[in-house]
Amino acid sequence: MPVRLAKEATTRSAAQASRASGPETAWRRVAKVADGRVVSMLLVFVLLCIFFHVGSRGIFFQPRNLSLLLRQASIVAVVSAGVSILMVMGEIDLSIGSAVFLCSVVAASLQVTYGVGTTLTVLLTIITGLVLGALQGILVVRVSVPSFIVTLAGLLAFRGIGYYATDASTIAPVSDTFSNLSEGFIPPTASYVALAVILVLACGYIVRRQRGSAKDGDQIDRLRLFTQLVLMVAAVALLAWIFGGFLGIPMALLWMGGSGLVLWVLMTRSKFGRNAYMVGSNREAAVLAGIALGRQLFVGFLIMGVLYGIAGVLITARLGASTPSTGTYMELDAIAGAVIGGTSLRGGVGTVPGAMVGSVLLATIDNGMSILNVSSFIQLIVKGVVLVVALAFDAYMIRHRTYRA
Repeated sequence: MPVRLAKEATTRSAAQASRASGPETAWRRVAKVADGRVVSMLLVFVLLCIFFHVGSRGIFFQPRNLSLLLRQASIVAVVSAGVSILMVMGEIDLSIGSAVFLCSVVAASLQVTYGVGTTLTVLLTIITGLVLGALQGILVVRVSVPSFIVTLAGLLAFRGIGYYATDASTIAPVSDTFSNLSEGFIPPTASYVALAVILVLACGYIVRRQRGSAKDGDQIDRLRLFTQLVLMVAAVALLAWIFGGFLGIPMALLWMGGSGLVLWVLMTRSKFGRNAYMVGSNREAAVLAGIALGRQLFVGFLIMGVLYGIAGVLITARLGASTPSTGTYMELDAIAGAVIGGTSLRGGVGTVPGAMVGSVLLATIDNGMSILNVSSFIQLIVKGVVLVVALAFDAYMIRHRTYRA
């Protein structure tokens, strides 16, 4: 009997290993070129572009529309990158839209009511966002209230404060200099130079990373290196076509790119980033490893606060005013963008670039449906379906990884 049971156990183990090895081998083949999530998003993006371009009779895939699309996506992409960091640590932020609205009220009031200059307005608005983030961080860390409850309260309170301060009225107009922070453009010639510099730096980084892995004893994956270089050149060429065909690089993209670069370096090249993934993967183990959990979470909310301020500046500059509807549903768009970009609501998984790309993908759906004159009610339904599909994919990947483990 023991022998038979041992044979059955061995047979089951072999069958499980056989079933697990198939998907794993296929996944590794895809991973030789790029991350599977990135490939999926690129494929979906291409299909959406084709669909919207055909449906709009050539309107969608034009430099002017694509430039405006990227400018539109930049605001949500900034806060989506921030909330992805909190989600990696197993936290959440539902107050994004209201906090951005309150920062917008501060920015517009400083410009219109008090005549404050552009630079000081930007600094004071970011400080306002930092204070809001710090307040919520203190409640989460010191008072031990779950971030879901704290930020849900912030969603209500911050918008209420903004309505009370403005009597729910529009504050306008801001100065042209302030408006140019989002609505301005870098001239096409300068844009070409900037894109060329970005291409050289990005390709150099890709090659250096591959050589670094080779120094550790691994051989250079020439297929992967070639594919990444080709994709990078194609992406920069597409951006050059878009910006050169309209007015140049939108200023809003500089804010998005700068914020994304800083956060990406923070999450991949710093102790904070390493600790963030450890906290999200296993909080108890992280504490036992000596990570100061309270400080880690507090810094995460401070980062989110800075991004409130940046988004508040951008949306006020874009609208030229602060309106009562500013920031409505922004928290949902930000979280949806992060989830679509591969950030798990369970913590421990996610990247800043992925969250930003997810936000751009979501903005593409908005833009395309608007061009096709789809009802705003249907747009909400479609966005809800997209979010559910992204969550289902996330759940599948987690089960797949657990099963293989």
